[in-house]
Amino acid sequence: MSIKPINKTHLFCRIAVGLFSFALICATAIPLLRNDAWWIRIFDFPRIQIAVLIGLTFAGYMALRFYWRLRPWEYTFAALLGAALVWQIISIAPYTTFYPEEMSASREEDDSNRISLLVYNVLSENRKVDELRDLIRETDPDLILLSEPNQWWSEQLQGLEKDYPYTLQQPQENNYGMLFFSRLELVNPEIRFLIDSDVPSIRSQVRLPSGQLVTLYGLHPRPPGLKPPGDQKGEEESEERKDSDMRDAELMLVAKEVKQLGNTPVIVAGDFNDVAWSHTTHLFQRTGGLLDPRVGRGLLNTYDTTSRLLRYPLDHSFASEHFLLADLRRLPDIGSDHFPLFVAFDYDPDASVVNDEPQPDAGDMEEAEEAIDEGQSKN
Repeated sequence: MSIKPINKTHLFCRIAVGLFSFALICATAIPLLRNDAWWIRIFDFPRIQIAVLIGLTFAGYMALRFYWRLRPWEYTFAALLGAALVWQIISIAPYTTFYPEEMSASREEDDSNRISLLVYNVLSENRKVDELRDLIRETDPDLILLSEPNQWWSEQLQGLEKDYPYTLQQPQENNYGMLFFSRLELVNPEIRFLIDSDVPSIRSQVRLPSGQLVTLYGLHPRPPGLKPPGDQKGEEESEERKDSDMRDAELMLVAKEVKQLGNTPVIVAGDFNDVAWSHTTHLFQRTGGLLDPRVGRGLLNTYDTTSRLLRYPLDHSFASEHFLLADLRRLPDIGSDHFPLFVAFDYDPDASVVNDEPQPDAGDMEEAEEAIDEGQSKN
């Protein structure tokens, strides 16, 4: 009796495709866990990349099936990969042009109720301030919300007050400073530290040319998975990676405030350090009743400018059902690791007729409260 020799290429291919399958199935399943551990929450981000890799792994199974017969365990992995791909596509689909728009488009020619906003994470070490000034002149926004500015950026942008006389400035050296410039009147503007004593946020009412007041929030919570830099008191960088609890708590706290405002026009913008399709962002939307103008219009990935393969929609501008979308654009790279985002809304008291406000699911409010409590307990 002769022993059939093992085909090493055959064996290597089976093992490689099997390991890729297992890794991709786990990468899809892990973010379903409702846990704020950073190593879990970072899997919220690469859904597109995972979907592409699943497609390539399917091609590997097709090649194996063409040259050799598949084993039962390989059929099982292929079926699980199919379910994972469906889940990833369902998550991504709303941020394509094939999906119905969540916020209706505006056809209003009168701009007395229009408010435009430039959202940009400047990157502290970026020095292309002239490019930002040029972009401001080109887009001519009513409001400018900048994340990550330090004292250097604050000094370099002196003079903007001539065109934007209303300002809130909190430059910081820990990558969480904020600058806010407005040509529209600000009413009761304030800089707040909601959860983290080193991470500011902005809240103010903004008076439109028509006289209508709009409440605006500017946010930039800490991301999960990064080692925080030294704080404002000069402490050294921590070696411990941050979980998402404080980010999630800040988002839920703002969403809860928005809900309590009732029938008040609201815009919430900034670098959320979270992708549009994550459970946290969806919970934030449902809790606050906020619309995402991205839905039905495309991804508009704003991070990372240095990579074409690893880009995510991290910068956002959500609005209540009182608004229609006049403009939404990702602007060119001007030196940061984030692309600037430009958005313009038209306030319309009848917009709720064509907009469908997100409603909280059963248990959403309880989950939001738990997230707030957990984040506050870590501070």
